[in-house]
Amino acid sequence: MTKLKVKLLAFQNAPDSVFEKAIQRIEKILSPENYSLTESDPDILFFLSGGSEQLALKQVSEGNFYVLIGSRHDNAYASATEVKAYLNSINIRSLLLDEEEAETPALLKDFYIVKQALNNLRGKNLGQIGQVSDWLISSAIPADLLQEKLGIKLNVLPWSKLAHFSEFKVSEQFLDSFSDVKHMDLTETAKVSEMLTDTIQKGKLDAITVECFPMVQKDGVTACLPLAKFNNEGIPAGCEGDITAITGMMLCKELTGIIPWIANINKATDEVCMFSHCTIAPGLVSGFTVKTHFETGKGTAIEGDFKGDLITIFRFDNKLSKAFIATANISGRPKSSSACRTQIEVKLTGNEVRLLRESPLGNHHLIFPGDCKKILHLACLLLGIEVLK
Repeated sequence: MTKLKVKLLAFQNAPDSVFEKAIQRIEKILSPENYSLTESDPDILFFLSGGSEQLALKQVSEGNFYVLIGSRHDNAYASATEVKAYLNSINIRSLLLDEEEAETPALLKDFYIVKQALNNLRGKNLGQIGQVSDWLISSAIPADLLQEKLGIKLNVLPWSKLAHFSEFKVSEQFLDSFSDVKHMDLTETAKVSEMLTDTIQKGKLDAITVECFPMVQKDGVTACLPLAKFNNEGIPAGCEGDITAITGMMLCKELTGIIPWIANINKATDEVCMFSHCTIAPGLVSGFTVKTHFETGKGTAIEGDFKGDLITIFRFDNKLSKAFIATANISGRPKSSSACRTQIEVKLTGNEVRLLRESPLGNHHLIFPGDCKKILHLACLLLGIEVLK
């Protein structure tokens, strides 16, 4: 695990005692195993006194993100504030923290998690099987932007280059995962699962997104259950070839350990917002059953009740420049016959509804349990992504 690099800053020719005392202060707000002191390329600028502004400027460079920490002692916060103002003026992203604030240790812990998550994403291989579905006109991210911003390599795998699922054996592991399903024949779906597993293994892929409709229309079989199973087992797997959604799913996994549910937005009013889709991970729902895919009435899909009440809703735009983040409590778990199989209703604030109606970033939103709003905000800050307000 990479440690955060901390640079101590004090006035010129400050005595050694100033720096020696700083170690005890650091370890009150940052776990010793999470940081190391450095003389160059820091993540954190720890101000010990005034008169350290010029020293700080020698440590920063364009394109990086810095946490500045100051305190009321010896004009340290004053120095950090001056540097923060300068960094703002030259568009270098930073976050100013008060050493003595109660929330600072939690923020630094989140900073460590975000840095690790972004480091982990770099070098990941994402497989796009087929194309981005043609109705997702706001959800394709160019491969070069994905590589530049997050370090994710996009591997496009046309259906024509893959063996037909019928050529694969039935995945017994897949059937074991859905052994309670007695009312539907999962044989063909188990072959799809084996084909996708083979594609992941041979391509050394860390995540996939699948343009599923060509297979549904041609062969009457869906990828919904295999994708749900992959997500349940820690492999981010999206549908409809949606690059924006799978990118967010990959990030959320690294940040929280949870792969979110990719869901359509069916309604957004001050009274109720509704989300639904067919590929939710079994571990995120209770009492699930297997039904047919909603739009086609073919294949297989999961219908279940989302566990827990508190959720986070998240989405990037296709330029990786904006994000929507909200938390909400589930107010209903409907079973409408006119929407995808798993469904939830929530009540959002008036402003959040306004953003979804007037400034939407696209259709698919990512939904996962718990309140992860702060860590997502911090991740967006590090990435230079504007969170809609």
